[in-house]
Amino acid sequence: MLIDQIRKEFCRPPNPQAEHLRCVAHLESDISEVFPYLNTVLVGHQFFLDPPSLTLKLPGKLVTLYPKEIAINILKDEAEADEVLEWLKGQVNETWRRRQEIKPSFAATAKPRVIEILKLLPKSNCGACDHPTCMVYAVKVSERAAEPQDCRALDEAARTRIEEYLQQFHAGQ
Repeated sequence: MLIDQIRKEFCRPPNPQAEHLRCVAHLESDISEVFPYLNTVLVGHQFFLDPPSLTLKLPGKLVTLYPKEIAINILKDEAEADEVLEWLKGQVNETWRRRQEIKPSFAATAKPRVIEILKLLPKSNCGACDHPTCMVYAVKVSERAAEPQDCRALDEAARTRIEEYLQQFHAGQ
């Protein structure tokens, strides 16, 4: 068992209007050895070798596993943190228990390059996509927070090229 005891710290973000919590869960032991196995087992994440970390995209929040801690953002309360941590504890410990059956993946997550998306945009900064500039829109598209069809100034051929470019990063997700 990699995760047994967890010590939690909670804080509010620096924004005074924020009503959500952040949690950092401190672990007794280094769990980085399980990251390549979790990289194989879990979907919707980003794996980094240096420094070792695994960021999971859960509904409405990001959870990042580091060697000796877990950071969770946008929690409504401490009970929600407990739910996420219990789920993670189960995932980590079960994956570690089954590691002999799992082929570890050391492949870092490839992400769409903003510049490649920007090259295909009209660069008019018209704002019709509800973003102030084409650069901001390209960042949002790369993060999957906006879609190629949101740009009304984009012709069909360029839209198709962006969708084809993004497909290589989103296949299987």
